[in-house]
Amino acid sequence: MKDKVTEALKQVFYPGKTNSVIKEGIIDDIIIDNNKVLIKIRTKEQNQGVIDMLKRSIPAALKRLEGIEDVELEIEKVVEEKEKVSNIKYVIATTSGKGGVGKSTVSVNIAVSLAKLGFKTGLLDADIYGPNIPTMMGIEGVPIQLDREHKDKILPTEKYGIKVLSIGNMVPRDAAIIWRGPLITSAIKQFLNDVTWGDLDFLVVDLPPGTGDAQLTLAQEAKVSGGIIVITPQHVAMSDAAKANDFFKKLKIPVLGLIENMSYFICPNCGERYEIFSHGGGKKFAAENSLPFLGEIPIDLEIREGGDTGKPVVISNPNSMVSKAFEDAARNIVEKVKLLNS
Repeated sequence: MKDKVTEALKQVFYPGKTNSVIKEGIIDDIIIDNNKVLIKIRTKEQNQGVIDMLKRSIPAALKRLEGIEDVELEIEKVVEEKEKVSNIKYVIATTSGKGGVGKSTVSVNIAVSLAKLGFKTGLLDADIYGPNIPTMMGIEGVPIQLDREHKDKILPTEKYGIKVLSIGNMVPRDAAIIWRGPLITSAIKQFLNDVTWGDLDFLVVDLPPGTGDAQLTLAQEAKVSGGIIVITPQHVAMSDAAKANDFFKKLKIPVLGLIENMSYFICPNCGERYEIFSHGGGKKFAAENSLPFLGEIPIDLEIREGGDTGKPVVISNPNSMVSKAFEDAARNIVEKVKLLNS
């Protein structure tokens, strides 16, 4: 009878695939007791719709066999811990609830600051629709090359002591990227798994604003060590930060803390401090949500100039107040990520 059950299962296709449930290797055991059959299943499948289809298709196929009156399924879902990408020690995700808060600027200067602190660092531009990293890092127009020594993997571009990869180096400068979710998912997977990152202490991933396909794919494909939320001081930015924080919580990614960008402005002529976008919103949000506050980044002309010319301020003027703010934030990130992942 067991042979007949096995043959019948060879005719049951796994939902969405051309293989049978036998060929997919999910049948762990078949136990027959008189006219009853117990099928033990071990699967990595997390899609409940697929599981429900198996619960219908397997009993339906077996009950057609003579002598089988009852079929029971015992399903064990195997949850695998996500492996770290390549030889990367810490993957850091930088995001914001909305655009226009300087998230990419923060990602660039934090990544370069980490390298200046002696850490082997990479920077992945995962903002598929608005890849600004090539401009900010001075690698615009530099074509992506293949690493033929490692099965045609992609070679990141090296600049300012860090390894950089962006979709912006793969498409014409003014070309619109009109992609649906599956293409974005595929691109992020390739950026993580098909790139010769080498041994890195930190990979800073500059995510697009919001909570979409890029963020979900990163969380599914890599073991993210922690998230950074970039926020501006005004009250209206709080709800956007709350969404980003909730997103990290739902994906079970620890939040390393908040960075308040455009925090204040120091007049270069009189030295007067102006809080153009209000002040303290980031600290208040961090305190209310029991999150670390990683630092305040002031408004500074050199930040904008560095972004436009491809020379980050921490490189162009390393002794400036704003460079010190970025480096202090980088040190705080190192401290928090090591504490959370010790």
